[in-house]
Formats: sequence, structure tokens, C-alpha cells
Amino acid sequence: MEEPSGKPLSCAEKEKLKEKLAFLKREYSKTLARLQTKVADLPTCDSLNPGSLQLISKLKNPSGSCSVDVSAMWWERAGFKEPCIITACEYVVSLWRPLDTWQWEKIYTWHFTEVPVLQIVPVPDVCNLVCVALGSLEIREIRALLCSSEDESEKQVLLKSGNIKAVLGLTGRRLVSSSGTLCDQQVEIMTFAEDGRSKEKQFLMPPEETILTFGEVQGMQEALLGTTIMNNIVIWNLKTGQLLKKMHIDDSYQASVCHKAYSEMGLLFVVLSHSCAKEREALGSPVFQLIVINPKTTLNVGVMLYCLPQGQAGRFLEGDVKDHFAAAVLTSGTIAIWDLLLGHCTAVLPPISDQNWSFVKWSGTDSHLLAGQKDGNIFIYRYI
Repeated sequence: MEEPSGKPLSCAEKEKLKEKLAFLKREYSKTLARLQTKVADLPTCDSLNPGSLQLISKLKNPSGSCSVDVSAMWWERAGFKEPCIITACEYVVSLWRPLDTWQWEKIYTWHFTEVPVLQIVPVPDVCNLVCVALGSLEIREIRALLCSSEDESEKQVLLKSGNIKAVLGLTGRRLVSSSGTLCDQQVEIMTFAEDGRSKEKQFLMPPEETILTFGEVQGMQEALLGTTIMNNIVIWNLKTGQLLKKMHIDDSYQASVCHKAYSEMGLLFVVLSHSCAKEREALGSPVFQLIVINPKTTLNVGVMLYCLPQGQAGRFLEGDVKDHFAAAVLTSGTIAIWDLLLGHCTAVLPPISDQNWSFVKWSGTDSHLLAGQKDGNIFIYRYI
């Protein structure tokens, strides 16, 4: 250890420097603790912005089986690109194109006979291709769905099979998945060509913990986050495949799921959901949480809790985050929406026609909200 001049430090100077560094670390920890206490004491905002959701269209899936997911994406036909809707039932996935006056026409259907569909896995910025996860309680297969350029017939391409724990579509025609057990866990990134077939594969260093979800980091193109069953957040370098950090988060919220991550000024801002969170007397039911992480030191602190307004009940069941808006289906069957910047719930959508909401997604093509029921009804709302 040397001074800028090149002169070696004496033993006494080294000890003083160590003491100063230790003091700064203690003060930094105290500041974080004070900030965490202040944030926890902030009162929740109970005001809603009525009329912020406007119903503009309804889509009825006539397949007769139970609806499981919905998504929106761009699809090109005859040189014309348009925003379409993908609906998934247990054994059928359908692509719908828009007609005039917000009506919809089914143009493609993919059928599955052996393994039911669990979820749609959209790949951002990709046209004419969507992925689906198949399985019962856990994912057994991931398939790419596309259409032949020759005869416009529906095609399926098996991308991966096995004991799959988590999957996410990434920018750049990539798909990341975690599979296997702790002893033989594989974290794999697959890049595929336009025909849906795998073009190249890359393996990331496994964290030796079961991965619950993945999350891209907005502002850091070559970074990837994962949340684990041990309540840790892990971060990878996508260029090298190296596991950079493992960061433990607050044990107050077990099985936290990462929905979105942002990089700003060297810090990570992560939006988590808490399906196992208990109601707090002062704050109500916490559904989402924003935490900030220093990836160099792994120190983290809760910035904001997003709770239900008074009079609303339920815990997180399923949800989606886009930009600075979060939407969740609650165990009560209601949908609630939060503005992550304002910090409070801005809209509540109760069940319609005595049918609870089952899933909710933000459209990837516009500011619409897609809400679905088990009976196959899909409602499209404009969020104002």
C-alpha cells in the first residue's frame, strides 16, 4: 500500500487508514439502517384514481378448455406488421389479429396433446415467434411456436425438455432457463434463429440454489438477475457467464420473486413480489416491494412497500411489471395496479360476472392491460 507519491506507508499510518475504513463502513451501515426504519414507517396511501381503467374490448376463446395465460406481440403477415394477442388454454395456443372496432380474428392455432400449457414465454423485440412452457406442476418442456414461411402452417420446435425450474425470454432472440437438481443444475442461454431452432447455447455458472425467477436489468444489457429459494438475489455477467454476486435480502419476505430490475448510478433497483407476505397492522398487505442494492458490497435496503388500500384484502397470486407500473391478481380475485414512482395503488378491478381474475399482463405493444378469467374470457383495458 503506497501513497500517490510512491512513498510506502508506515505501520502506524496503515493502522490509522484501516481504522478510518472501518469507521466509514460502520457509518454507512447505520445510515442504511436509519433509512430502512424511516421507509418502514411511511404511511401507505389509500387514494385511488377512479376511472383509470377503460374497457375497450373483450375476446372470448371458444376452445372450451381452461385459460392459463395471455400476451401481446407483433406478428407480420404479407409484409404488414400488426399487434396481435396470444391466448393459451390447457391444450391450445391461439394467435388473434385485430379487426376494425376492436374485434378479433383467430388466424393460427397450435394444439398440444400430451403435456398441457403452463405459461406463455414472450421474447422481447421478436416478431413471428413466441415460446410456451408446458407441464403440470413444473415445467417439462419449452417450445417455440411459429409459422412456416412457405405454406403459413403452424409449427412447433422443441427447445428444451427436462426438470425446468424457471424460464425467461430476453432481448436479442435469447431464452434463459434453469433446469435439473442442485447437483446437476444448468443455467442455459439459448439464442435461436428466425426459424425457431437453436443457433447457439451458452451456460452460466449455477448458484447452487434453486432459481425461482430471472430478471433482465434495464440499463445493463449484459447483466441478468435471478431470485433463489434461499431468498438470495444472484447476478450474472452474460458475456462471460460468470456468477458475479450472491446477495441476501430481507428474511421478512420469503420466496420473493423478481419482476423488474433497473440500473442507476451504480445501484440496482429491483421490484419484487411477495406471495407469502403477512399483513402488517400499520401498512396492510404488502404485494410488491422496491429494494435498492449496492452490487459491489451486496448491501441492500427496502425503499418502498406497495400495499393494498384500506378495505381491500388478499395476497399476491400472479402479476406483471412494465415501466413504472405493476399489476397483480390477488387471492381475493381482484386486480390491483400500482404506480411505482408515486408509491400507491392507483386502480382496483373487482371480479366481473362473478368470475375471479386469474391472470394479468401488460401488453408488450402498447399501454393496454390484458386480464383473463379461467373460463376463457380475455378483457382488454386501456390504462389512462
